[in-house]
Amino acid sequence: MATVSVSPQTFNVAVLQVTGTNSTGLGSSFNVGSLAPVTDTALASPGVKLTVDIQAENTKGEVNSLTVAVTDPSGSNGFFGQGTITWDDGDSGVAWIEFTGFPLRADQVTDTGECGLSLQTSAEDVAVRVFTE
Repeated sequence: MATVSVSPQTFNVAVLQVTGTNSTGLGSSFNVGSLAPVTDTALASPGVKLTVDIQAENTKGEVNSLTVAVTDPSGSNGFFGQGTITWDDGDSGVAWIEFTGFPLRADQVTDTGECGLSLQTSAEDVAVRVFTE
């Protein structure tokens, strides 16, 4: 079974291993690899606090890891979160990681509505679906 570890460099955002998402959308689906990293922007639904859920499946069952980072796109470095999903040999299961608890923006009134998102594996491609709330 895959495990999730949180980078000690994480601050002002919670990184959690979860079993699913509360999002009602279909999410964005793509493959991520060591030679095909992905960068994107995750957006909150209007009026909803930002939560980013990532579903990842190691379809080949080989030793692999997926590192996911969320960053503050405002340039003020208000938060940083990084987590790694690790699969052992023979583990082809699905794992989830969630980023939540984003801080208020610099005005201390407005909820964080977006974050930079980067994903990369240590070996083979993994199938990923990103959900936001």
